[in-house]
Amino acid sequence: MRPMKSLVLAGLSLALSAQSPMAWRPLFNGKDLTGWTQTGAAQWKVEDGAIVGGQAEPGKRGSRLVSTEPFKDFELELEFMIAEQPSAADGTCATCSYNSGVYMRTGYQVNFGRREAGEFIGVVVHRVHPRAIRGNVLWLDTGDEKFPGLRRKQDWNRVQISFAGPRLQVTLNGTKICDVTDDPTDPAEAKWREAGPITFQWPPAGEGGGFAGFVKYRNIRIREVHP
Repeated sequence: MRPMKSLVLAGLSLALSAQSPMAWRPLFNGKDLTGWTQTGAAQWKVEDGAIVGGQAEPGKRGSRLVSTEPFKDFELELEFMIAEQPSAADGTCATCSYNSGVYMRTGYQVNFGRREAGEFIGVVVHRVHPRAIRGNVLWLDTGDEKFPGLRRKQDWNRVQISFAGPRLQVTLNGTKICDVTDDPTDPAEAKWREAGPITFQWPPAGEGGGFAGFVKYRNIRIREVHP
């Protein structure tokens, strides 16, 4: 018969093991779009080891690149670069709402945009709320609005996203910029608690005034965690 202390330690070891994250694995193979599907008008392609999203044709809506596998509780790491839209000398531009981003669990988006245009690297949902803008766009956390100069312009930016249970955290270039706990109770948002695909977004043609730019993603990896 095993000593009680050994049984307790063995049980603790199994419990800790069950709570440990799974191993990291690539979500993009660096060569082609295996494991992803495209929707919408804009075209996604692979160039020099990176996923590249291009502007939709005039008058066309944007598009999404959707993982074929769903995820619920996970850590996601990636690098992104977004084209710089022409703006005023001080960098501001009220109409330069040129952006991209990643959707998770259907309802949540980590927006990748230019803070000079009010399009932050932060957490966004579509929800009727007194603080919502443009109808139902609600910033749960405006992220890098609080960190001028943190986003590297015309360069790669490293983003780490942790989504466990109701808590969503975002780190940009080594600095945590978002820490949101959201537990929706509206029946219309019930699916937000469930697993969903990882989805890269390309903005509709109306955003950014028709600016023909790009967004790039590379070094994308993910691991599932236990909340």
